[in-house]
Amino acid sequence: MTLKQLEVFVAIAETHSFSKGAEKNCITQSTASQHIHALEEELGIRLFDRGRGGALLTEAGKLFYNHADKILTECKHTRSVINRFLGMEDVVLRVGASNIPGTLLIPAVLSQFIKEHPKARLEVVQGDSRSVLRQLIDEEIELGFIGGRFDDDRIEFESMGRDTIVCAVSAELVDGYKSSFSQEELCKVPLVVRESGSGTQKAVYDALAKTWINKESLNIIAVLGSTEALRRALLNGIGYAFVSSMSISEDLSSGQLQTVRIPGLNISRCFYAVRRQGRELSPAAAAFWDTMTSRWRDSSDTRA
Repeated sequence: MTLKQLEVFVAIAETHSFSKGAEKNCITQSTASQHIHALEEELGIRLFDRGRGGALLTEAGKLFYNHADKILTECKHTRSVINRFLGMEDVVLRVGASNIPGTLLIPAVLSQFIKEHPKARLEVVQGDSRSVLRQLIDEEIELGFIGGRFDDDRIEFESMGRDTIVCAVSAELVDGYKSSFSQEELCKVPLVVRESGSGTQKAVYDALAKTWINKESLNIIAVLGSTEALRRALLNGIGYAFVSSMSISEDLSSGQLQTVRIPGLNISRCFYAVRRQGRELSPAAAAFWDTMTSRWRDSSDTRA
C-alpha cells in the first residue's frame, strides 16, 4: 500500500469517476485502475462498485475511505510542518550555554539572529560546561556554547575565540592584602572558586598544573556555582577569585574590583561551539551556529 494508491483511491471516491480521479492525479485511467486493483488485491475485498452511477464505494470502501482520508490529511499536515521547519517558521531552537557564553556571547548576537530569522525562537538553557555537554549527548539541546574543551568523541568542538582569566579582589581588600604576590603566596590567601564542571575552573587548574602548585595546596574557602555568584563574593570582600575578565569588566572600570598579578601565571581559555558528532543540524541550528562562530571565531581576546 502506497500513498499514491491512497491518493488515487480518495480522488476516485470523491469524484465517483475513474477518469476524473486519474485526471486529478495526472495519470492515465488505466494506471488509476491498476492502483485500485492492487489495493483490492492487497486488502482482499472490492472497494468500488462500477455501474451507471459511476464508481461508487462499497461498504468496505466507505470504511477504507475514512481512514485513507485521515492518512492523507495527516500527510499534508506533516508536509506543512516540515516546510515551516525548513523555512524556520514557528521553530523553537534549544541551545545550552555555560555562564559567559550564555550571559555575554549569545546576547551580543541575538538581535542579528532575530532580525535575520524573525519566526525562529531561541531558548537558552544555562549550566556549567559539563552539564551542557550532558544535555547535548542526551539530545535535550541541539547546540552548546561552553568555556572549555573536554575529551569526548561524541562531540564536535569549534573554537570561537579566547578570553583572559584574571585573579581579582575587592578594592577594599587591597590595603589588607597584597595586590601582587608569588605563586607560594597564592596558596595562603582565601580563594573562592567555581565548581569542577566549570570551563573557567578547568582552565585555572590546567594552568596551575604547569606550575608546582596543586589544587590541594590552595586555601579554598568556598565553591560557588556561577560566575555571577563569584563576582558578588568578590564585591562583598570574601577573598580572591579567578574569573573571566569579561565578567568583571565594568567592576574593573569602576574600581570596585582590581586584578592581582601573579608572575609566571597567565591564564586564558577558548570558548567553543559544540554539536553532536555526525548529526545533521536543523536549519535554525545551522543558522545560529554560523552566526555565533562567524561573530566570535576571529576574536583573539573575546569582547562582547
